[in-house]
Amino acid sequence: MNFGEKLRDLRNEKKLTQPDLADAIGIEQSYLSKLENEKSLPSDNTLSRILEVFEIGIGELLNELDPRTKNQLRQLPQVADYLTREKSLMIQNRRRWLMISVALISIGVALIYAGRSHLFFPDHLYQYVSQGVVLQGEPKEIFEKSRVYIPDAVRDDNNETQKYLDAIKARVNEQYVLTSEFRGRIYNLQVEGGSRTYYVDRETQIDPWGSKFLVFIGVLLGMFGLAGIVMERKLSN
Repeated sequence: MNFGEKLRDLRNEKKLTQPDLADAIGIEQSYLSKLENEKSLPSDNTLSRILEVFEIGIGELLNELDPRTKNQLRQLPQVADYLTREKSLMIQNRRRWLMISVALISIGVALIYAGRSHLFFPDHLYQYVSQGVVLQGEPKEIFEKSRVYIPDAVRDDNNETQKYLDAIKARVNEQYVLTSEFRGRIYNLQVEGGSRTYYVDRETQIDPWGSKFLVFIGVLLGMFGLAGIVMERKLSN
């Protein structure tokens, strides 16, 4: 749409005749006719009066005009100022959009790495087992290696040896601990009456849902970031 067509549309919306509008603006009807028929361009003062009469801003007037008309009107100071501000704002918005897109990609890559490497959610479960309570002064492996620690006083007596082994067996009270924390192949824990020695009984590798979720969110953010860069490139062309 050119300036003359826009001016004519505004006048028709207000249901004004050319003489009425010319009088309101303070110009000759012949000049208004030239403006509507694209035979002349308004002066800066005339443009200001047109905006006042129709109670619109310069942006509302220019937004529907074609690039050629905008370029013609750029010789008017207020049009030049407006178009310069608009261009500057557009550049700022594009830069902001690009920065946000890059940030989304960076965060996405970081989340994917965190998810794949299980930084926040362990990918192993460890089951520890303890055979029973080790009394004060007894070896920590008394249940696992009871035959090794048979007292010398009963070692040569089969009956006494068996009684000793049976007594150790009677004290067996297995306890299991399932944890994602690796506490070593063996660790000792003080309990009432003595201590318990825990051994790794089973190690299981898992794929935690938390890590999967991080990867999913990372991919999603990365896709949004890439889409933002593509859109910014299209807008800049």
